Amino acid sequence: AGAVAEGGDGSGGGRSTALKKKGGQIDLLTLLEKLCEGCSGEEELSEALSQASQMCTALVDETSVAVRDCTEDAADAEDAYHIRLEAHSILSRRAVQSAEAVEEQFRTNGRAALKIGQQLEMAEAKRRQCESAAVLIRRWWTMENLAEQEATSGEEIRVDEEVRGAIPSSAGRMDPLYTKPENGLEAAKALKMLRTVVKQRSSTPSGALVDKQSTRRFELTSGLIERTSKALESRLLSSFSGIYTRGGTYDFSSPESAGRTGRLDWVALRELAEALTYFDNGRSLHKRYVQMVVFSRFPEFTATKNKKARGGGGNDDNEDANEEEFDMDATRSKLSSLFHRVCEVCTAEFQLIAHVFSSSAESLGGGTYDTLAMDAVTLRVARALLQRVISDPRSGLQARIDDILATIDRRGDFDAGAKKLDTFVIIHEKAAVLFSLLKDAAREHLLPKSVSEGDSSSAAAHNRAVSSLLQFLTTQEIALSEGHRRGYLNLELRMLHHECCANLDNIGARLSRPIQVAPDPLISAAGRAGGGPSGSGATVYQAPLMPLDKGGLKKMGFTTLLNGPLKQSVLRQPLINATDSLARARLMFGGSQSGTGGDADATARVITAVYSQMCTFYGQSYLFPIVESLGEMLNPSAPSTPPSLPFKEDSPPHDLGVDGSFWVGVERIHSAAKAFDRELWAEQRAGSVRVFEILVGTRNHTCLSQAKERRVRFFQDLEERGEAAILRALDTLSVHIQWILVAGGESMLATGGSRLLHSVTGKGSGPYAVPSGSTLDTTNSPAVKSLTYCLRAQFVHTQAALTSGSLSAFWTALSMRLYDILVARLLQHYYISTVGAVILSRDVEALRSVAMLAGRNHSHWDNLRELLTLFMTPPDSLRTILVGPEGDVNSGKGLFGRAGRDQSLVFMSRRVDYRVKTNQG
Repeated sequence: AGAVAEGGDGSGGGRSTALKKKGGQIDLLTLLEKLCEGCSGEEELSEALSQASQMCTALVDETSVAVRDCTEDAADAEDAYHIRLEAHSILSRRAVQSAEAVEEQFRTNGRAALKIGQQLEMAEAKRRQCESAAVLIRRWWTMENLAEQEATSGEEIRVDEEVRGAIPSSAGRMDPLYTKPENGLEAAKALKMLRTVVKQRSSTPSGALVDKQSTRRFELTSGLIERTSKALESRLLSSFSGIYTRGGTYDFSSPESAGRTGRLDWVALRELAEALTYFDNGRSLHKRYVQMVVFSRFPEFTATKNKKARGGGGNDDNEDANEEEFDMDATRSKLSSLFHRVCEVCTAEFQLIAHVFSSSAESLGGGTYDTLAMDAVTLRVARALLQRVISDPRSGLQARIDDILATIDRRGDFDAGAKKLDTFVIIHEKAAVLFSLLKDAAREHLLPKSVSEGDSSSAAAHNRAVSSLLQFLTTQEIALSEGHRRGYLNLELRMLHHECCANLDNIGARLSRPIQVAPDPLISAAGRAGGGPSGSGATVYQAPLMPLDKGGLKKMGFTTLLNGPLKQSVLRQPLINATDSLARARLMFGGSQSGTGGDADATARVITAVYSQMCTFYGQSYLFPIVESLGEMLNPSAPSTPPSLPFKEDSPPHDLGVDGSFWVGVERIHSAAKAFDRELWAEQRAGSVRVFEILVGTRNHTCLSQAKERRVRFFQDLEERGEAAILRALDTLSVHIQWILVAGGESMLATGGSRLLHSVTGKGSGPYAVPSGSTLDTTNSPAVKSLTYCLRAQFVHTQAALTSGSLSAFWTALSMRLYDILVARLLQHYYISTVGAVILSRDVEALRSVAMLAGRNHSHWDNLRELLTLFMTPPDSLRTILVGPEGDVNSGKGLFGRAGRDQSLVFMSRRVDYRVKTNQG
């Protein structure tokens, strides 16, 4: 039992362990079963249960003792914790009371200390003011004594010589402060204060000076101060010019590097610039610096100016005669070199301006930059330099560009105009790159690195200066581009019109006199002020309307017309010129998805103007007169003599009044219209950079809708004229069809002399009144046979010229007219016999087969075929055919139901045996 209870021996321990592994708990019944397994009798079981009870009791006792011990330990720990917590609370309250006492004491003593500090600062400021005033008074007395001595002795002090150093200090009378070069900054400050005193004293009422002697002394002193200031400023400017003129490599890595051999001494320049700022805020220095940069870095500017001055009174005619031919490659090279030099020089000078003209409060070793002064001075100097280099009207970049354009203008021919257009584009491209590089250089080099890495105030001042300069550069770029854009747009429109007209003139086409039409609003919008290329409101060139002379076109004939104005290369050349104009306009104005910059609205208006002018030329001046002439060249009247039938099929078929070249011309005009839309509008060509894609890129919905409307109007006008020409061709064909069917078919000479017109009554009743018993020599009548031969040949030309829809409509209309001609002749002039009905049926079948070559609505031929049965049916069977087998007129059957009662009776009346029964019989 002990082994079973403790699980230390036999299989009982294994089972107990297994039970613990299988489940987390063992219930009493299961435990009892396990105990009973090892016991053979009741005594053993009782003993085992007794031992188990004793063990459980012992375990319960041990557990209760352990619980009591833990409870006591927890109570002791809780008491200790409460004691420590109370101690900490007392300590914290004492610390808070001490801190409050210290804070109150600090507040009391701090206010007193702050008042003492403020009083000390005020006292120090007053002390400095008193010292400055004392120094200023001493210097005023010195200048006053010198002026008195000069007035008393009558010997003028040679201020300029002494300040320049031409007279030694030992022999001079001036204060060494103004004569020694190392005292330049201090002397400039002193003279600035003295001039301020003079200015303030001069602005006070004259009563402030109580006597004439004082007024005299003041005037003498102020005159000497003014002379000294001019002399010192002149010396400083000369020193600045000498150092800058000597030149050297720009090295701004450290102040020590400025004194090395071959380096520009920018530290000395900085000291001189700081001293010169006390003379009219350095305006003379800024002007001198800009002049030195231009004269030393851009000799071509000054050379151009001198050349103009020397050649101002020369003979312009001789110059033009001796002028060499304009070389576009050389011009491109010159412009590239010039723009590159401007960018290179300005980039370097930006660094020099940032290090020389930015003010500092202390020495270079530990000084701090005056960001407000840097914001004003460096920006002012950089703007002056850029304005002088770029926008100077006499010797700047703009003037040099104008000289190149003037060189082209002096040639005066249209080839020079084309070269000027290319030059405009080159200038615009180079200028865009130049200003982009200048903006990058301004952002990067306009401030020394020691400042750009400083505090936030310096960075903010730098951003203000750079933003202002970038705005100025943008203004300069716009000013440079706008002038060129105005000239470019007018020249572009003029040259495009000239090249298109010259293309027609070169092939011998005659143009009408210019017709002045109402100004095109789309072209006028391109020059409208307020963002357009013509900012000054100048009028944009409006091309006159010069259409092809229709009289000359008609004299050419179809063949010459196809080899001249309708030649493929001639039709394509204006499109080539227009695509070149679009490419140049896009480069000049930009503003699209490509990111080239520019004004998107101006780009949209210019592209729309070019497209509108091309629509006007290609339509009203070119294609419209040709289409109208093609129609007028057709003669819608038949020859006066009947044709000699039948036509021989081994010879060319008769053209029925419409030459095959007419349809070739129509086809070429249609192809030209599609090419015009494909090459210029190009809506379905992604990446084509044509009108549609450019306007979509500018996001100008107004110009896009205007261009769409102009495009639709162009094609509508062309379609109307084309339809008129084709209708004239249809009329011509109809007249000649009637000429063959009527005049030829009824002619006595239609078959070479044998009469085919027979009549039972002895009168001519048409070709189908053939007597019974006559032999049928041919399948069809000669007129129909010849007509179908000609119509099939005409269909080949028509099919090649028209689209499937137009061909269907045209051929359906021709089928209707052919039907009307035949039926009208049958019902008005012909009588048909039974034998003639067979010939007529064959003729109708032949004409129907030709009519059904194209088109869909040919049901009229089917009705005619049914009505022809009236001529081939014996008289006793007519009633059945007309009203059906029932014999009821109102049954809706027979020909009365299918073709109509009236029409059936009219056709039946054309039988040769038709009689009308009257009361007289």
